[in-house]
Amino acid sequence: MKKVITISTTALAVLSVFFISFSFINTGSVHAESSSTQASLEIDSIINISAPPTVTLNCTPGATDAQAELCTSTANVIVTTNNITGYTLQMNATSGSPTALTNSAASPAATIPTLSQAYPSANFPVNSWGYTGGTDKSEETGGYDCSTNYCPILAYNSDSSSYAPNHIINQTDAPSTASTTSITFAGKVNTTKPSGTYSTSVTFTAVTNAIPAPAMQDFDASSCAAMSTGDTTTLRDIRDNEEYLIGKLADNNCWMLDNMRLDLTNSTVLNSLTTANTNVDSASLTSLKSGNRAAGDRYASSGFATWAQGDTSSVYNQAKANADYKDTTTTSYGAGSGKIGVYYNYCAVSAGNYCYDSGAGVDDTSTLQDAQYDICPKHWRMPTSDTTGEYQALLTAYNNNQTATDSGSLQYNLSTPLSGLFYSGSAYGQGSDGYFWSSTWTNATHMRDLYVTSYVNPSSGYNRNGGFSVRCLLGS
Repeated sequence: MKKVITISTTALAVLSVFFISFSFINTGSVHAESSSTQASLEIDSIINISAPPTVTLNCTPGATDAQAELCTSTANVIVTTNNITGYTLQMNATSGSPTALTNSAASPAATIPTLSQAYPSANFPVNSWGYTGGTDKSEETGGYDCSTNYCPILAYNSDSSSYAPNHIINQTDAPSTASTTSITFAGKVNTTKPSGTYSTSVTFTAVTNAIPAPAMQDFDASSCAAMSTGDTTTLRDIRDNEEYLIGKLADNNCWMLDNMRLDLTNSTVLNSLTTANTNVDSASLTSLKSGNRAAGDRYASSGFATWAQGDTSSVYNQAKANADYKDTTTTSYGAGSGKIGVYYNYCAVSAGNYCYDSGAGVDDTSTLQDAQYDICPKHWRMPTSDTTGEYQALLTAYNNNQTATDSGSLQYNLSTPLSGLFYSGSAYGQGSDGYFWSSTWTNATHMRDLYVTSYVNPSSGYNRNGGFSVRCLLGS
């Protein structure tokens, strides 16, 4: 007698929103002034999903395991969305439903568990069930491709923003009409299982993919000029897709309100730096990546190195960064994330441009100058720092007598975390002090910086071999 395996399916969809703006310009005669009106048309992102309400497998049990047949049935899940970045399709057992198929009419109730791991069809174990189809998730299943092998059904995941292995069965990156994902359910049983109907419920969830924030590299002086003081927005660094809150402050400039997290210790990120996406010249960029500048060059450099914990070497001519605390949060003011970000010595933050090394026998004390290039995104740069610098102007724009937590203070408006510094192989001052590089020189071994704690020093100075945080600025 055949056993009937019934799988109920449910389709869900989650909506998001995106915006399209159209500009219309009304121009008068040659003797009249012109004016412009911007009209905005908002188009909601829609997503629709359909799946068969029931999938039935009719299985003939085998007297022996070798005689048990693999029975299958396919469900076509159809998704339509106008979302410009497509959708993600997830499958898991419905909330409150087991991953095992249950025959509640049997006494006691009998179950057929889902697979314990992924299997090719030839090795499908008896008295179990699973699925095949959808996206290759071999990186999450020990090397098995679920689009060609049979994989387990996973339990309901209450956190919709976090997909467990196997949950994602398809992903797209563009709008789609009637996009079909075929999922084949399969089971195999022997005669030790009582006859009857075994069932559970599976949920398919289609979620519109997030729309990335606009690129920092596409944000320029005119973009900043269009903002009003106090406005904030989120931008994305296209070199590593890190997102930053930026704001137009009272000095009329646009500032990053988060510490830079460009992880130069990651070779992929380091190699993503180009003159088209970074505020740097080609010679310095080549030096930063490969260290091919000759000894004796004014800005001698021996290339880039990861700055590891315990690494007590303090060098000027080697670009060093430490990313161990990149996403660690600490005491912070204002609206920023409070993440410490990456620590950079000055050779690194100047993108290999300012790596003067007294040991190289080069005397540049007579030709000291501000750093001309840095690792900020294209159009952005490090602030200046002296008595007439941009850090000082920002402090002047806000009340010097305000406390750090007051909405009128520099610390609050620049949203400075007390991220400390990295020096001689260790991090110091996290939660008590904040150090931020500038482009301004002070002497043969030091550069100026912004120092924040319960008070502010907009024109401090520190040895270039220390590891500081970085903020970037764009003038309007």
